[in-house]
Amino acid sequence: MAARPGTPVPTHTYRPGKGALAGTVLVLLAAAAVLRCDDARADTEAIRALVDRETAAINRKDLQGLSEIWSQDKGILLFDVPPPGRFQGWDQIGRLWKDFFERVSDLHIAVDAVQVQARGTLGFATYDWSMSGRLGGYDLKDRGQATAIYRKEDGKWRLVHAHYSPAPPGVSEPPAAATGAPSATPGAAETPGAPATGRHAAAAKGSPSPAASPAATGTPSQRGGGQAP
Repeated sequence: MAARPGTPVPTHTYRPGKGALAGTVLVLLAAAAVLRCDDARADTEAIRALVDRETAAINRKDLQGLSEIWSQDKGILLFDVPPPGRFQGWDQIGRLWKDFFERVSDLHIAVDAVQVQARGTLGFATYDWSMSGRLGGYDLKDRGQATAIYRKEDGKWRLVHAHYSPAPPGVSEPPAAATGAPSATPGAAETPGAPATGRHAAAAKGSPSPAASPAATGTPSQRGGGQAP
């Protein structure tokens, strides 16, 4: 029946109840959690990829590639075996790597047991490393652990701190990493320790003698470590 002129027409406005509002909030929170989870997963994968890129760059002796992984901030730090053990800024870190690349041949680095976490603009990775190569007439064989800290700069992850630790002297090598082949050079250094840069200890100036090998001493100075020029 038509409404009489001047008579208000009833209208109905939907007002969600408390239950509906609570459900909407839960949906939004769940969506935000999924997005955060996706972001964290992407950051974790990006950092893991940097670990792989660093390993590949070392095996290629690619100093430029390493410089693109490290932040160029003046406060970046590397803690390692060679004296003084603390290297700040890419100028010092890059010189250390350059010296190492020039002195070691047949270089091969491998990493294992990589664990990565990331939150916000900071992330870290821990892993085991092993190294083989030759310094003059000596075989080199090192292994240990590393911790690396990354920071997101302009949307990209960069390495800002690394700490390399050699395996303690006398600790037997894991069976999976053992080669089973004796050294081809009598007295060759079977060094228990030095990663991305503890390996630099093996590349210190002057050829190491069997008496001064890490296997015989185990101290950083007796490993022949020296500060990069």
